[in-house]
Amino acid sequence: MGKEDRIAILGIGREGQVAWRHLREHYPGRHLTLIAEAPPDPEFSEQLMEKDSLLIGPLSEAGLNSFDVLVRSPGISLYRNSIQQAIENGVKIVTPSSLWFAHNPEEKTICVTGTKGKSTTSALLAHMLRSCGYRVILAGNIGLPLLACEDREVDWWVVELSSYQLADLQAKPDISVILNLSSEHLDWHGSEKRYHQDKLRLADLAAGNPVVANAADPVLKAALSGRENVVWFNAGSGIRVSGNRLCEGGDEVQAIIPEGLPGVHNLSNLAAALTVLHLVGADQQSALESLPSFSSLPHRLQTLGERGGVQFVNDSISSTPFATVAALEAFSGREVTLIVGGLDRGLDWTPYMSSLRGLLPCAVIGVPDNGPRIVRQMKDLDLVPLKGLHESANLSDAVELAKGLTPRGGIVLLSPGAPSFPQFRDYRDRGRKFAQLCGFSFSEEDLFQSGRSKAAGQG
Repeated sequence: MGKEDRIAILGIGREGQVAWRHLREHYPGRHLTLIAEAPPDPEFSEQLMEKDSLLIGPLSEAGLNSFDVLVRSPGISLYRNSIQQAIENGVKIVTPSSLWFAHNPEEKTICVTGTKGKSTTSALLAHMLRSCGYRVILAGNIGLPLLACEDREVDWWVVELSSYQLADLQAKPDISVILNLSSEHLDWHGSEKRYHQDKLRLADLAAGNPVVANAADPVLKAALSGRENVVWFNAGSGIRVSGNRLCEGGDEVQAIIPEGLPGVHNLSNLAAALTVLHLVGADQQSALESLPSFSSLPHRLQTLGERGGVQFVNDSISSTPFATVAALEAFSGREVTLIVGGLDRGLDWTPYMSSLRGLLPCAVIGVPDNGPRIVRQMKDLDLVPLKGLHESANLSDAVELAKGLTPRGGIVLLSPGAPSFPQFRDYRDRGRKFAQLCGFSFSEEDLFQSGRSKAAGQG
């Protein structure tokens, strides 16, 4: 950034606030403009200085063209008209993650993305690398933003990256990991094609460094075949999932899989992580021996406990049909009552209906907004579970209904397959509410702090 550049920060949520602190540290005398469509929390507003200006309102009315540099928070789509117009007028767009990479070019990074499983795989990688004696920071889309991490005595940074962060990221990861690709966040990206392009940007950023990719994903296979720097997992010669086993070459990998990692998709996440460990040169046996001590992440197939012989599982982070199918696969053979539905982004569930037929729960309960539409589509396709298809006005009613429908030994599974808005602030809020309705008390703040401390490499 030049000395005379006029700088604005777009969005003042978690990432925007961290970007402000970073810029204040590096450019203490610079005037900064903070732009958001909703007021920030009062605690942050009180920290602002005389050299800070706060603009609240639509981006289209914020005069973005008058700035030289816009620091874009990930939640604000790169493809909004006002931002695209600013780019056309020569305004430079940077992100908090790009700022971190620019200030830390020598740090060794493992960057992880994918439609499903990126948080779990990132956490697994950090856990196993630590067990092998490496100093590791887990950050990015999980836990702490990169710019909030101050520790520099680090061997490897494990960085989870969302499509929002990747769309215009400037970085050169030492190792890149792409787990899978399906439809997601089409409202932000504008189309499935552009969503895939933004995710696959990670492979381009690798610039010859290794890209670990899933050979079982047809989209990835088609997009990355022929690239010499791709290291495949779930391929014949590498670490792969075979049935319900993890194999390497012709041998089964002996591993005790923790209860918090149910399902074949988590075996695939583990295969990806072990492939990275090979590239790093870490001791696989030490890594595998650490698995029983791995703690699953909140809101990701999180077992809350049991009431009246029924198990309750919180998969609130599930925001796509792909994730819901993976959750049902994880509990295949169990009697599951599925609670599904959330923000209706117009995603077509038709491609997933054949998978649902093979994994049919004992009951399905649809909640607003798109839950009733999913339930009706299942009915039209004669996908009717033994305990029926149901619609509920809200999550509270759905939980009460699920308690009555689910037999002893069964599972009540919240796996919405859709974002939490507008009924909840975010997936954490939705998961916390679900836990309370099921009769389990925990502090969401405590869980989030636990994630933050893990991200900061503590504990």
